[in-house]
Amino acid sequence: MKLKKVSKTLLPAMLTAGLLAGCGGNGGNNAAAPDASAGANAGTKAEAPMEITWGIHLQAPGVVENSQVQKWLEEKFNVKIKPVKVTDASIASGEVPDIFMLGDPANVTAYQNQGVLMNLDQNMLKEKMPEYYADIEKNNALFQTVTIDDKLWAIPMFIDLKPYDLGMLWRKDWLDKVGITKAPETLDEFEKAIYAFAQKDPDGNGQKDTYGLTGTATSTWSSGFYSIFGAFGVEPTMWHEKNGEIMNGSVMPETKEALAKLRQWFADGVIDPEFITDTQDSYRKKLYNNRIGVIEEQIAKGALPDAATVTEMKSLNPSAELVFTKNPKGPGGDGSWDWGVKSNFIVISNKVKNQPEKLNKLFEILRAESTDEETINMTSLGVKGTHWDFTESGATSGATQFKAGFEKAEERDQAGIRLFSLGNITTQAYREKYSNPALNEAIKTYSSAPRQTDALLFSALPSDGKYKNDLTSLMQKYFAQIISGEIPLEDFDKFVAEWKSRGGDELTKEANEMYQAQFKK
Repeated sequence: MKLKKVSKTLLPAMLTAGLLAGCGGNGGNNAAAPDASAGANAGTKAEAPMEITWGIHLQAPGVVENSQVQKWLEEKFNVKIKPVKVTDASIASGEVPDIFMLGDPANVTAYQNQGVLMNLDQNMLKEKMPEYYADIEKNNALFQTVTIDDKLWAIPMFIDLKPYDLGMLWRKDWLDKVGITKAPETLDEFEKAIYAFAQKDPDGNGQKDTYGLTGTATSTWSSGFYSIFGAFGVEPTMWHEKNGEIMNGSVMPETKEALAKLRQWFADGVIDPEFITDTQDSYRKKLYNNRIGVIEEQIAKGALPDAATVTEMKSLNPSAELVFTKNPKGPGGDGSWDWGVKSNFIVISNKVKNQPEKLNKLFEILRAESTDEETINMTSLGVKGTHWDFTESGATSGATQFKAGFEKAEERDQAGIRLFSLGNITTQAYREKYSNPALNEAIKTYSSAPRQTDALLFSALPSDGKYKNDLTSLMQKYFAQIISGEIPLEDFDKFVAEWKSRGGDELTKEANEMYQAQFKK
């Protein structure tokens, strides 16, 4: 079965939201040496440098001309790089870089529909990038996320251990204050704790000014309260497979059960009434400032003693104590929002398909960015001892940290660090060498992934551009009103009917067709 091309309505509706939504960072991979054509032997002085237009990292705000990293790459690979910032407008005007990164399958689909991308052969990837291909082949479904009309349009990246997976970060000192000696593990224990936070004056100021938790009801992609929905076995807006059928989490019966629980908590004064407008940044501040007692937090920011949120809490509220736990286990299991193994995507301009020498050069660079330690480190970390070093003194592997003056990505951008990094295209061996063992162990301990990830790995459906944003907004409006008591719980059934009639049925049909054609094992 061949999937039809995605409607051109995808371009305006999805590119702006998704182009910059990818996952950045130094994914790392294989420390295996590249082939003899890479590195110092890439070109000779007798050859004129090959000109390459390079779309800088999608999360970088702008171009820095002739940076240290750019000059290093130019010398190593005998190329002349023109760095450009990729935007919807630049692509629409025909300014398509030779190589660039996209953050979502929807972006790949939209650009493919505009005819600006070169299709790729998996056999070519296997030949040109054998080390990386051996890793990505283990997550073969990723190829399906960017396969249209039986052709591959991007090189997928993967993330195996995801530091941004969510768990629960508790005010342990509040748990102690209300007489709870064990961090909650089940949904019932979670409920008991948040009620105590709202009713038993855990901050000891004699006032009724605390709540159990808050949420993010208007996140750009879903509903907030991910761990609570996960305890009922669903995640709104994700596609779930159930008995061979694909259905959307927004309209599943388990979602109504979760809404009933959240509605009761709100009515009892346990959920902060500002949940409708809260963000991750604002609910962290409320944790710091004695307003709420638990938040959903990324494992990298909350699970280790030197994690960012833990450190910030200590600086603002030195007497406070925090403890990190798994998501609460309920009738549907446990889990939270999970992006799965999907990361970003590398795409090549359609213009390059008629330039075999340039294509070979791009793959020479791609292979180095996936396997050659020197190239990976220079583009993603910079110069050891100047920009970065291992966290442990004298170490030759393990966790890394940026040195003073380069802690912020914007500071590193001035040297070209990040601008030319291809992120998680690195091999597994490199990742293992340059990862933080303590963080890896924390991820394995606290992450509930991949049980709640999207059954289609967030692939773009043909009619997403027509319906998806509208249906997400509809869901957010109904859910916020149901939780806050503005409308009755029974109106969830009205929402389901409206969701289906406004495009949900069409998307569900397309989701099942895509699942059968590309993802069913």
